[in-house]
Amino acid sequence: MISLGIDIGGTGCKCVAFSLEGQQLASCYEEYPLAAGHANLPPRVLSQSVFNVIRGCVDKLANKNDVAVITVSSFGESFVAIDRNGKELDDILMYFAHTQSAAFDELVERVGQEKFMDICRIKPDASYSLAKMLYTVQQADVPVWKFLFIAGYICYQLTGCAATDVSLACRSLLFDVKNECWSQELMACAGIEEDQLPQVVQPGTMLGKLLPEAAERLGLSADVSVVIGSHDQIVNALGAGVQKPGDAVDVSGTCECIEPLFDAIPDTLDFQADNYACVPYLEGRGYVTYAYNISAGSVVRWCRDALGSHLKTDEKSVYTVLNEAAPAEPTSLMVLPFLQGMGGTPDVVPGATGMIAGLTTQTRLPDLYRAILEGITFEMRYNLERLEKGNVRIQRMMACGGGVRSQVWLQIKADILGCEILPVQQEETGAMGSAILGFAAVLGEKPLTLATRYWQYAPPVRPNPVHAKIYDKRYELYKKYRAWMKEN
Repeated sequence: MISLGIDIGGTGCKCVAFSLEGQQLASCYEEYPLAAGHANLPPRVLSQSVFNVIRGCVDKLANKNDVAVITVSSFGESFVAIDRNGKELDDILMYFAHTQSAAFDELVERVGQEKFMDICRIKPDASYSLAKMLYTVQQADVPVWKFLFIAGYICYQLTGCAATDVSLACRSLLFDVKNECWSQELMACAGIEEDQLPQVVQPGTMLGKLLPEAAERLGLSADVSVVIGSHDQIVNALGAGVQKPGDAVDVSGTCECIEPLFDAIPDTLDFQADNYACVPYLEGRGYVTYAYNISAGSVVRWCRDALGSHLKTDEKSVYTVLNEAAPAEPTSLMVLPFLQGMGGTPDVVPGATGMIAGLTTQTRLPDLYRAILEGITFEMRYNLERLEKGNVRIQRMMACGGGVRSQVWLQIKADILGCEILPVQQEETGAMGSAILGFAAVLGEKPLTLATRYWQYAPPVRPNPVHAKIYDKRYELYKKYRAWMKEN
């Protein structure tokens, strides 16, 4: 039996095939044919890329007849609006697009920020789906029949079923998190009809079989089942091994996101005021939140491209050279990693900029590289400190994403965050999490029970006590610089 896990990202999508035993059998990835950072993505461009990677992955399989299920997960905040005939009405407004408008501002003022936070358990912001919905309703030439969130849009094309999972619904500003349903009060205030929204189901729900035309395009049998996955952060947590309160996964990519699992929604709204969400996790095991810095991986890439491109050789990448040359001890530099503004959690200050303090004539590129990794990690420690005010504490940290390839960065994380880091060996945690949901749906098993056969880790990275003491002092300085940047 084979499960295909689909992971739809902001710049590209991938399909990875897994056996029931956990072996990765084939994969295919495609970037969207658009310039990086483009805020508008034509729906047909997205769907064509997704169909391409599924077909590309299937064509690599020795026996495509063993494919039993396809599970689709995606980024959040965005959607495709369609009419009654299934025609797309506008481009996808990407998750990083802020559709600020007088209508949205008036709605937040009329309803009240605290009301949104109490119902949706997120702080109202124009990056969430509702602001984009108001914009789309104003721009569309015909009435919107359904707002389909990204994973749901692809599932609709595969099955004809209009649904979304709980975790993607949570990114809309219309979902009642405590009661896990669309909020009648907020829909009425926003002028959105419940019929315009997809049915909300649990992650890993089977929606049906492939439509004949979809099966033909993919080279698969029409007996293949289609399962709705989740927000990409949820399947990353599942693929990494998050299973009980106190567990967390640190996903380092273009942005860095730490996703802890905790027991219950915090009593006060201070948690939401700091931009932290509350999203129900799998099997009713609690809630997760997303502590993230949008600039993390971008700052490392800036260092590579702007300062280190000359280091690349036929045998080694720039990152390999920098990791090998980086000093073994903490630096005396201080980096504020806000090259794209102070964005994410707990603060949003778009005008904030990056800063490097402590440069001397003795500073070399490897020193700066390590200092950048330190600055990014200090910012994540700041997030963990704020999360503790909501009684969210981390006892075990899994790490995945591009940052796992750097032993230097893993050790810095252990030293600064003060916890053991478990590097996940499977690179495609999101796609694997999706595939696990698919297997669980077909077999009637619980995802977190089934997932135990998939989790594999490299040896744990533990804090160096000497470095940890140095970083404790450096962190206090980081907070002073950070406060200055936030105010100025």
